[in-house]
Amino acid sequence: MNPFQSQNQRQQPGHWQQPEPSAWDRLAPRTAAQASLAARLGFIRKVYALFFIATLFAVGGVALGFMFPPLMDVVASSPWIILLLLFGGVIGAQAVRHVPGVNLLALFGFTTLTGVIISPILWYFGRVNPASIWQAGVLTVGIFGGLTAYVFISRRDFSFLRGMVVTGLIVVILAGILNIFLASSALGFAVAAAALLLFSGFVLYDTSNIIRRYPTNEYVAGALSLYLDAFNIFLALLRILNAGRR
Repeated sequence: MNPFQSQNQRQQPGHWQQPEPSAWDRLAPRTAAQASLAARLGFIRKVYALFFIATLFAVGGVALGFMFPPLMDVVASSPWIILLLLFGGVIGAQAVRHVPGVNLLALFGFTTLTGVIISPILWYFGRVNPASIWQAGVLTVGIFGGLTAYVFISRRDFSFLRGMVVTGLIVVILAGILNIFLASSALGFAVAAAALLLFSGFVLYDTSNIIRRYPTNEYVAGALSLYLDAFNIFLALLRILNAGRR
């Protein structure tokens, strides 16, 4: 072969070699999709194990509220403070998600707090419609489990939902805040129905991101995302099942 022709071929765009990864690329954690199969499976198992444990801490928070009725009274009488605590808890847990030990304390502390926050609601519905609590729990497991299984089985990428779920989240939050002032049962039902659809979409979106785009050191962030999805689906179902009750 002509040596000049060989040199020209090496200079063709189709024959360009990929640049060597930078030091930052080599140090940055790989996403679940880029990691080896063993690392990916280990990451996913860790996310779902933390999600399950976080749910148990939330149940413990509910029990804590039941054991201390004055605590439930404080929660029920301070909706704005509770709203700020929820937002602050999410931001705080995300901020320390890479700090070993502290990230787990933040995750479990936040989920315990959410259990305390919903304890007055569960106490009330436990008196007027106790069946609705376990019905909402069973439906939450079914919806969350079914959507999660669909993402894993179908292997579809649901990242295209990002714009829709973010927009929907803003609308639901604003409508929920508005209903604090209006106390409208019709608007409350509409917000609950919209929240159910919204966080079902978030299950698809977050699960898809966890198995594709989350770095393998983001297991706390992944567990927190899944917990918030399931938590809000449960609350939406509870409100729907008790529509018209005050």
